[in-house]
Amino acid sequence: MKKIGIWGQFGDGGKIADGQAVRTTIITNELRRRYGNESVHTVNTNLWKKSPFKFLLMSIGLLRWSDVFVIAPADNGFKVFVPILDIFNRLYKRRILYVVIGGFLPELLKSKPKYIKMVNRFFASFVQTNNIKKDLEKLGVKNISILSNPKRLNTRKQSDLHVWDDKELRVCVFSRLNKLKGVKEAVEAVKLVNLELGEGMLKLDLYGLIQPGYEEWLEELINKNKSFVTYKGIIDYDKTVESLQSYFAMLFPTYYYGEGFPGNVIDAFNSGLPIIATDWLYNKDVIKDGRNGILVPIKNARALADAILILYKNRQLHYEYAKNCLEDAKLYKPDDVLKDFYSKIDI
Repeated sequence: MKKIGIWGQFGDGGKIADGQAVRTTIITNELRRRYGNESVHTVNTNLWKKSPFKFLLMSIGLLRWSDVFVIAPADNGFKVFVPILDIFNRLYKRRILYVVIGGFLPELLKSKPKYIKMVNRFFASFVQTNNIKKDLEKLGVKNISILSNPKRLNTRKQSDLHVWDDKELRVCVFSRLNKLKGVKEAVEAVKLVNLELGEGMLKLDLYGLIQPGYEEWLEELINKNKSFVTYKGIIDYDKTVESLQSYFAMLFPTYYYGEGFPGNVIDAFNSGLPIIATDWLYNKDVIKDGRNGILVPIKNARALADAILILYKNRQLHYEYAKNCLEDAKLYKPDDVLKDFYSKIDI
């Protein structure tokens, strides 16, 4: 029996909503599907603040038990705990597979090159896009593979698509909700669109985990614009298509510093939902301007509004983008995306 340990963030026991927890959970579920529940054990890094010493003991215990040890830390976990695990692994000599979360690693290693030797001791590092891989290789990181964003979803059928003829439409934001995800810019853009088309012609629904500390900020933003903005809560990560397929477009005006390959892109693709996003960091690796969406500059509500109006006024173009989204969704089926990952486990 192959013993696989997964060390990563699995949420706080409620609905799994943030990208890190969703990615770790999906990979864990796929490993259990392939290797069996008894072969895959986990430690949730979300526990460390409650009991740091117990968490450290659990982490070392999982490392010792494993044949293959999969780590999936975000930037803080990488800096604080991964060096400790690396020290212990010099004793246990386990095969470490590093699943890189988001796009933070190139900038971190550029500013703190001392971590490069540690990363190169791992058996393999898996990043989400080719440009992240290239940026890391320039810094001297070796043994890099691609593991994009696998998701098992009820993909919409192309026969379900149609050329929209509605005058009143709804768009959505589906991400963690904070300032750096561009929520305010999305609201301002929809306001600008309504100034041109008429009040109430475009509505904006917000989905996602409200980041702690931003509750009052978001409540105030919604209250000031409640005629066209609504918070709709959290969607189960494996049932997104059922909720998103009724929207005209997804807005993703992020300028979050750690953006890599956001999972909401896969949700949009499977829903046949064109994406209007910022040309920020690695977004362009998966959101193709003029194919499945439109890319705009960051912090620019006017550009975002203009992109919405392009699709609003050209429904045939919107239809072509929606078809391309469904076609691009085929690239991210778990059995194909995880082939290389499985090969590193099966050695």
